[in-house]
Amino acid sequence: MKIHLLPSQAALVEVGLMFLPAIPAYLWLWPSVSGTAWLKPVQSAVYVYLLAGTLLIGLRRWSLDQLGLNRKGIGLSLACGLAFVVGRILVIVATDLPWRLQPVTLERIVYDVAFYFGLVGLIEELLFRGLIYRALDEWRGARLALWGSALVFGLYHIGGQGSLGGLGTFIAGIVFGAIRWRAGGILGLIVAHGLADVTALWMLPGFDIQLLSRPQIVHPILLILGYGLILGVPVYLWKAPTRK
Repeated sequence: MKIHLLPSQAALVEVGLMFLPAIPAYLWLWPSVSGTAWLKPVQSAVYVYLLAGTLLIGLRRWSLDQLGLNRKGIGLSLACGLAFVVGRILVIVATDLPWRLQPVTLERIVYDVAFYFGLVGLIEELLFRGLIYRALDEWRGARLALWGSALVFGLYHIGGQGSLGGLGTFIAGIVFGAIRWRAGGILGLIVAHGLADVTALWMLPGFDIQLLSRPQIVHPILLILGYGLILGVPVYLWKAPTRK
């Protein structure tokens, strides 16, 4: 019996097949390269693979504009994304996490901008808030697109960051999905994603979230402000007037 899939359903099946190599990667590859000079080259190769797969699957069915690479709502997405990043910084500062600002050199700025904006931010947003969001939205609507893309985003990070990291990225995925839903594009999200990763790296170098115990609250006011910004973004987007 021949099964007929909608274009959106077929795209999701192909994304699932694209993720199949993640199983041996999590079991063998990452433990083998973690802490070695091979880590960054392997990470870069993985992102190039994801970019190629995302474009191959996505552009067979939709344009780059439909996948979110457009200027729609860029001001809104930048503002909301920056609010999320500032909120997360305040949460870090409010606790006893071993944060400290790292020395910033020109070489480090160039490398981090290229890697976290040009690879991580661009490719993860194009995959999760671009291709996966678009396929789910076309199949079952915006609600499933938002929650489904956030869930896959969280699951994607469990292998490297553990269950706590997966939960954190799931929450970030909800916020970013709400921005994608209201703004209509992902350019601002690419910038916000890169900023979120770079600020976390510069404040918490070498920090392993899988070893995190319950942090102590040092500055309650900052914690309230931080969570207020993070949670306020999707609430604002939910209540904001619909874009014309």
